[in-house]
Amino acid sequence: MKNILVPTDFSPASRNAARYAVAFAESMDATVILVNVVAPSVIIDDSVLASVMITQAELLADARQMMQQEIDALSKEFSVDVTGIVNEGYASDMILELAKLKGAQLIVMGMKGKGKSHSLFGSTTTTIIRKSPDPVFVIPEQAAYTPIANITLASDFDASIQISRYNVLLAIAEKFNSRIHILNVQKNGYSLSQDEVIGKMEANIAFSKHNHQFQTISEHKVEEGIQKFVGEYPTDILVMVARKHNFFERMFGTLHTKAMSYQTKIPLLVLQHK
Repeated sequence: MKNILVPTDFSPASRNAARYAVAFAESMDATVILVNVVAPSVIIDDSVLASVMITQAELLADARQMMQQEIDALSKEFSVDVTGIVNEGYASDMILELAKLKGAQLIVMGMKGKGKSHSLFGSTTTTIIRKSPDPVFVIPEQAAYTPIANITLASDFDASIQISRYNVLLAIAEKFNSRIHILNVQKNGYSLSQDEVIGKMEANIAFSKHNHQFQTISEHKVEEGIQKFVGEYPTDILVMVARKHNFFERMFGTLHTKAMSYQTKIPLLVLQHK
């Protein structure tokens, strides 16, 4: 892992994510690229064009100043190469474009605290997770960086997942010598299908060089099973694979239940399915 992209709007949540990302990058020997996107101005009348241009220029200047302050603060605390980019555009499009341009292997984004938004995840974070071809690391506002000793990978043993999709997770596990719990939540009385058995065997092969073990919990709802597990077992990061029409998509939609409250405490690494 060489480059980590960190979008920031200089809010407490994104500042915490940036600090987590830099501490993480220090352990991974990676560089960090901070990105701030200033929304383009909307001009309704030509008569206000000049004033709008001045205001937009001021917004960009202010953003560049705050970016430099952020870089200076992080560089004083960590021995990591931190750079910053301030661009004008639409946030999600610009973030994805810059991630590709800079060859980022990971995007780290902040998550608002519970009760501060209509959703546990901001709209930009949700869009990036759905559209990014690369893993996205979502950091809760109150989460503090610690060495990643324990990882919980929530898995439905999908045999179609390519082993290469686990590369970032495997790199983390190798760097920290992490213990990986591969968690499968099953409904009561349910047994694995033939495809799921194959998927479990493939997961066993993918993690064969790492300290891993399979865990099974019986719960009617997947999210409640995950919540129960991370409440009983130490978990420094939770890992999930993004796929359409599954629990993950519902989780990033309009789901608002107590069963999701653990998401505000544990960093979530989202791996892309394809």
